[in-house]
Amino acid sequence: MFKKKDDKFFDETDDILVIFDDDQKTSDIQRITEITEDAVIVNGRYKVPYQDCELTTGNEGRIFFYRAPSQSVKETKRLADLERNTVIREIANYRYQEESGIDISKIAMIGITMFAVLMLGLSSCQG
Repeated sequence: MFKKKDDKFFDETDDILVIFDDDQKTSDIQRITEITEDAVIVNGRYKVPYQDCELTTGNEGRIFFYRAPSQSVKETKRLADLERNTVIREIANYRYQEESGIDISKIAMIGITMFAVLMLGLSSCQG
């Protein structure tokens, strides 16, 4: 029933998160990408407090049940989006800073090479 996806960007666990929306009487089942001390995370979709989950085990791994009102489910989605956007922004900022820096070591090596060539040329003229 649950097949593991081939995703090269995010490692998935065998664990499953089941989100019950009590107000809408709907549910969503997703494969968990990360579990921390504080949260159960489905990258880009949910970040649910670990303590609010009910834990059971199944054939494929652990199953985390999160039963909450619609507002809480929306909040977990908002937290996941915020975290994903922050990570993307940090990656973009890092690359931008890396490209804009002046490499002083290259300038120093060019200067030393030019000085050595000049000294070599002056010493050959005196001889």
